[in-house]
Amino acid sequence: MGALAAFPWRKRKDLVGFCAIFAFLTLLLTFRHHTEPSQYAIQTPETLETPTAPLIPQNIWQIWFQQEGAAEHYVHTPQLRETATWLGMNPDHHYRLVGRQWGDDYVQEQFVQATDKDLVDTYLAVSNHGLKSDLLRYLLLYTEGGVYTDIDTIAMKPIKDWVPPHLRDAARLVIGIEFDRRDGGMWAEIPHDLQFCQWTIAAAPGHPVFRAMADRALASLHELADVVYNTTMDELRPTSFETMNSTGPAAWTDVVFEQIQQAWPDITTLANLSGIQEPTLFGDILILGIDGFGMGQPHSGATNDGSIPEAALVKHLFRGSWRNS
Repeated sequence: MGALAAFPWRKRKDLVGFCAIFAFLTLLLTFRHHTEPSQYAIQTPETLETPTAPLIPQNIWQIWFQQEGAAEHYVHTPQLRETATWLGMNPDHHYRLVGRQWGDDYVQEQFVQATDKDLVDTYLAVSNHGLKSDLLRYLLLYTEGGVYTDIDTIAMKPIKDWVPPHLRDAARLVIGIEFDRRDGGMWAEIPHDLQFCQWTIAAAPGHPVFRAMADRALASLHELADVVYNTTMDELRPTSFETMNSTGPAAWTDVVFEQIQQAWPDITTLANLSGIQEPTLFGDILILGIDGFGMGQPHSGATNDGSIPEAALVKHLFRGSWRNS
């Protein structure tokens, strides 16, 4: 008799049962291996999952139109320390500090269509630093995307953490609030109940808000030069209020709000957006609470007790050098 026959019947029965169970489990695992898609298997269009690239490119843009003879002074100003916060917190981002000549060349190279002639001619003709800087930030974000931020800002958190994870595949424009009237009074130079800042903007390239903003700015600049002051673009010296309402945050607020209303027609006034605390998506526009880009202000419900709120992404120092241009 074989070795198996020498076993007592009960033991042989247990061994046969064990072998049957083992064979069944092996067959089950083999079946699952051949029916479930492997990471190495050729995937059909139905099973293929294409990873989505970040909507907002890893670019950081800052603009500094150097005053003639001011190079030595700039080296000793604190802007270099502030710029270092952007570089230190975002080592994987491409950083560029844009000057006047580079900006002029870039606009001429990028906007070569006949329909862009007025845009290019106007941009090149404008000498006022505030107007020109405003225009250039919109054009850079329109063509390249990334983050634009003024040179008097401090990075408080890495850019990769600005958009909540569950909104990263939807947010193509990230904006902060500069002023929220709430229950307070209006400000002399701010015509809105709520105003968006444009000292910092994050965006995917090609967002229509920037083309709309460029068109709005061109119309306003022509009105100021041709009608209000009867002068050339080169000689145009608007007041700070006129700057904010032509290329600055007041005009920016109007254009952004028009985009929001396209996605949310029920939002009829800017006051409907008052009091936002958490990042909120309207279409593809992510609006931050007041502390996102506006912490430290003595109004609008911003944190202003010397502490750094959890929501703070950027700190603006409000040097306002554009007012002297």
